Amino acid sequence: MSYRDDRDADRARIEALEGELAAANRKIEELESRRRSWALTVAPGGALVGTGLGGKAPWYGAPLRLERAHIFTGEFPRDDLESLIDLIRGITREPGRAELLKSSITWSAGTNPRATGPFTVVTVSVKDGRTSLVVTDSLGQLAGGLYGGLGGGLGGGAITVPIIAFLSMPALIPVAIGAWLGGVFLGTRAIFKRAARRRALALDQLFAALMTEISEKLPPPA
Repeated sequence: MSYRDDRDADRARIEALEGELAAANRKIEELESRRRSWALTVAPGGALVGTGLGGKAPWYGAPLRLERAHIFTGEFPRDDLESLIDLIRGITREPGRAELLKSSITWSAGTNPRATGPFTVVTVSVKDGRTSLVVTDSLGQLAGGLYGGLGGGLGGGAITVPIIAFLSMPALIPVAIGAWLGGVFLGTRAIFKRAARRRALALDQLFAALMTEISEKLPPPA
């Protein structure tokens, strides 16, 4: 076999390996994208409920309210309810506002109402042989800030950009304005969707930790 044949064979092997590597990278990206989408399940009514992307996302890209809930069989020890507040504070890294009653707790993030969040609220209640856990977050302020600020600023304030660009072709100005507004909307929607996914993942982390803590302290079934 000549030197040229060896070189051609090596090049063919390299190209085959590069093709396999590219295919593996595409598969990894697909799996990573699917993993991230699990956090944004949209249930009837627009609430985040858990795994898999179900239903249609709203036109603005994600639900305005995220919620995870579970009802356990068995009563969580009422004397240990306060310990859940410490767990929540440790995970969220903020003291928040806590309300401790005889058979329930409610913890709310101490976020300024005018800010974009998170506005996490955790409620654990013990009653009639069951323990209820609900964790929510509101994305309304975030959506308003993005669509009103970024979308409104670029869509309205900078609308002169496509007009000036097509002054020499007036017939194309309406098309340019439509394309500009569409691009601003899609860009804002993508930003909101990414931010919503981050909030959903944080909500899932908190919910999973509380699920584990509550499950471990429930009395064994009769």
